[in-house]
Amino acid sequence: MVEAKPIVVITGVSGYIGAHVCKKFIDDGGFRVIGTVRDKDNAEKVAPLKKAFGEDLELRSANLLDAASMEKAVEGATYLVHTASPVAMSFATPEEVIEPALQGTIAAVEAAHKHGVKRVVITSSVAAVSTYLDPIPDPITEENWANEVYMKENEKDTKCSYAISKTRAERAAWAYQASMPENERFDLCTICPGLVLGKPVLEYGFASGRFMNMAMEG
Repeated sequence: MVEAKPIVVITGVSGYIGAHVCKKFIDDGGFRVIGTVRDKDNAEKVAPLKKAFGEDLELRSANLLDAASMEKAVEGATYLVHTASPVAMSFATPEEVIEPALQGTIAAVEAAHKHGVKRVVITSSVAAVSTYLDPIPDPITEENWANEVYMKENEKDTKCSYAISKTRAERAAWAYQASMPENERFDLCTICPGLVLGKPVLEYGFASGRFMNMAMEG
């Protein structure tokens, strides 16, 4: 009898980081890989994923502001990698960035708890660790957080939106894990990258690449 592979669900699999994470799990060969997108039936949107991963990737629909869809997407998972989060481009309002990031992360950890997921990995950001700190700690550790007093005072400033979204989302995840009964508690790991660069897995661009283009174009 062949033992079933553990299921890993990757939210935001169509994003730059999500696609790279997906490729790593598929190349490993030891997992059944499921990715979430806003609408798995949108043929145009999922075409790059189908081209890159074929039948090795299953898709489920999930929306950051729809907790029920997230709960359904995580069903059956052994592991959850939560990469889905809005990116604060210059035209995005704080409401479009902060609330989806926060509510999406809360929905993800609640779904993980309900379905007995063993480990959750969340893509946070260096923005949650050192933004608006002066001086910046050296070294930076898990005890350090962005300057939330400054961010609170500038909550409506679009430039602060990303840092606020990442800080509140990560804090919410850790708070939720701490509130869980110890015998039900999943392992939680947060990754805090800075500027992410490199060749994309999918055919379209990615946020950090757009920032580089903007810088080079003045």
